[in-house]
Amino acid sequence: MRKAFVLVWLLFISGIPLPVKAETPVQPVPSAAVTIEEVRQFMEEYKNRLKKMEVDPFMELFSREAVENQVLPYADIRQGYLATFENSDAILYHLDVYSIQTRPEGALVSGRYEMIQSLKGRSKQKTFRGNIQWDLVREGGLLKIKELKYGRDPE
Repeated sequence: MRKAFVLVWLLFISGIPLPVKAETPVQPVPSAAVTIEEVRQFMEEYKNRLKKMEVDPFMELFSREAVENQVLPYADIRQGYLATFENSDAILYHLDVYSIQTRPEGALVSGRYEMIQSLKGRSKQKTFRGNIQWDLVREGGLLKIKELKYGRDPE
């Protein structure tokens, strides 16, 4: 009986795999740091999408947590651009980037903009100029606008 018990016990424990090394928790792989070139490409895409005046592709550049001029949330930002696009025949946009400060999770970009809006159905244009600053963050591997601040020069 004792031999049978030992034999069953040996068969039982031989079927249980023994750990060969200590298991360590899987560490998330940090995303690559944001590069200046990546930011420059983002800014080009921003200008191109703004000129195309298609609100959904343009708003893909914004985080859902985005804030404009420290007060407007995403939904209001979208409504503002939608109204601008619907009331425009064309938009010309020029940007001079003064500085790009990268950090692992995003970048701060500052510069000066000029936007010329050709109003729909009229031969009138509006010109807006001023300083501008973007706070970009990486979301899902893509850069997005977290915060946009801009001013307008007096006319």
